[in-house]
Amino acid sequence: MKKVEFTVEQVEFTGWKMWISVNVRGEYDDRVRNPKIAITFDSGSQTRRVPLTVCSYTEKNGRFLIYAQYTYDVRYIFYNEPLGEKITFWFDVMYGDDYYEHISYHVGEIVNRAYDLEDSANANGEEKSDMEEEDMELQGEAYEVVFSIDKSEVELYAKFNTGPKSFLSRAVIKLRSLIAVIWQVAQLLIGFFLLPVFLVDAFLAVLKCIPRKEEIQAGNWVAYLLKHARWRWTAFCKMQIGILPVKLGCMTVVNKIASWFPVRKNRVVFFSNRRNDLSGNFEFVYDILKKDSSLDIRFVLDSHDTSRMKFTNMLRLAIYFANSRIILVDDYMELLFKLPRRQGTVLIQLWHACGAFKTFGCSRMGKIGGQGLKSPNHRSYDFATVSSKEIAKFYAEGFGLSLEKIVATGVPRTDIFFDQQYKEKIVQKFYKKYPKLKGKKILLFAPTFRGNGKKTGYYPVELFDVNKLYKQLGEDYAILIKHHPFVKNRNPIQPEYKDYIIDLSKNSELNDLLFVTDVLITDYSSVVFEASLLNIPMLFYVYDLEQYIATRGFYYEYETFVPGKIVYHFDEIADTILKNDLEQEKIEPFKNRFFDGKDGKSTERTVALIYEHLKKE
Repeated sequence: MKKVEFTVEQVEFTGWKMWISVNVRGEYDDRVRNPKIAITFDSGSQTRRVPLTVCSYTEKNGRFLIYAQYTYDVRYIFYNEPLGEKITFWFDVMYGDDYYEHISYHVGEIVNRAYDLEDSANANGEEKSDMEEEDMELQGEAYEVVFSIDKSEVELYAKFNTGPKSFLSRAVIKLRSLIAVIWQVAQLLIGFFLLPVFLVDAFLAVLKCIPRKEEIQAGNWVAYLLKHARWRWTAFCKMQIGILPVKLGCMTVVNKIASWFPVRKNRVVFFSNRRNDLSGNFEFVYDILKKDSSLDIRFVLDSHDTSRMKFTNMLRLAIYFANSRIILVDDYMELLFKLPRRQGTVLIQLWHACGAFKTFGCSRMGKIGGQGLKSPNHRSYDFATVSSKEIAKFYAEGFGLSLEKIVATGVPRTDIFFDQQYKEKIVQKFYKKYPKLKGKKILLFAPTFRGNGKKTGYYPVELFDVNKLYKQLGEDYAILIKHHPFVKNRNPIQPEYKDYIIDLSKNSELNDLLFVTDVLITDYSSVVFEASLLNIPMLFYVYDLEQYIATRGFYYEYETFVPGKIVYHFDEIADTILKNDLEQEKIEPFKNRFFDGKDGKSTERTVALIYEHLKKE
């Protein structure tokens, strides 16, 4: 690894907020576009890794300079844990393929000046009075910062009372909570009396006597009037009204009632907002668990987002979340973080994707649409399973968990890639359904989505002309299309090519399609990990790489990470495939890096983790 110089420019508290700024210098590599800095906080009982936002990355005379800074609220660093007397943290740097863990540092001029001032105060015998200490706490210097350079760590020592609160303090907190509830009820009652006023206000907005609320979208004046009145009521009462808040309120009540009853120690429940059927990792885990007649296995599988989820499914989720011993999820599920976790339950995230590719969750902190430090999302998992130890630190970062909660069992659904009988069955079934594709070289186009998620997901299909590509490749080829489930728009297919260009986005399992694939075209999809297990040649069509790096980002440097040829223009695709210029030599090292157990036993290891916690008292 090349030598780098790491400087801590500032660590400063204001209130509970800690501002950290650093810079890193070293030998420049023009392949590195997305260097990363992370901080690991250690409370003694929990660790948490978070990104330090890179604000600038520049080059001069063959040397790079990275400047990074972020403001952290220490109250939200650790999950469900009161702040203790001491917090320790250290820095990691990732520059291309070089990873500097627990990096040595020195302090910059600003920090040194702070040292000088402190030493001067101590030399003059100045000590803070009790009142000054209290003011210091109130003004926000919650922790004293100590630079432990010999350990490559920074230590924080509490300036506030970390012991049990006094009776008076507890009484004041309860009184404040009671007053807040009383005031909320009062606002609600007053709001009902003010409804006529809100309706008049809305009617005047409809008549354009007063300005309309631009954010309110409505097809006719009646709908606008009702929405405007609801907006006024909500703004006054600081309380949402509508179908969804009512459903969420009912779910909370049902969950509390279900919590009165004991946890069922043999109950295993599968929750998903990703799928309506038992597929993916769930299918493989269930196929083993169902053989155990002592287990009470339940399901809530609903692919709709929270606002459109079936009410009955929401209530079932509320009940099972309160009384199941093992709770399994396979993706982000918003409702789980709206309900309190109950002691005696174990929540395991069987994340659907292999490897670590695009950043997600807390790893996007500081970016537009990224998860904030305060967000509870993902942080209540007891365990999350991943494909290799190599990526455990990134999942710990993304989920906001301690590293020991990330378990490299492997990904259950990848076991099929080691099952020859299953492969033969799928291939036979495919060619029976599409006999005209027999003898063709099959190209699978499987890109990820653009946009911010399920509601806004799309792919700019005009930038991938499947008809033109088919003509360029010739009749020896066939093209299969498999868009991400979030993508609703589709590539237009000319009628004369419909037998050889087939869109299977809606009704096929992506893993199964890989068994008949000769060349995979993708971009930023995690399907590359599964494809590597089958040694499928890959082509990466990334017309928007610069934009994607800036807005979404990757855990690794994209251009040195992907196991295949990269092209930036559509017209390069056919020529690259026909010349077989796909850089297949990158596949084997990629596969070995991101899969620990390439043995078809990932499901067994995952089920073993489940049983380990089923049997615990």
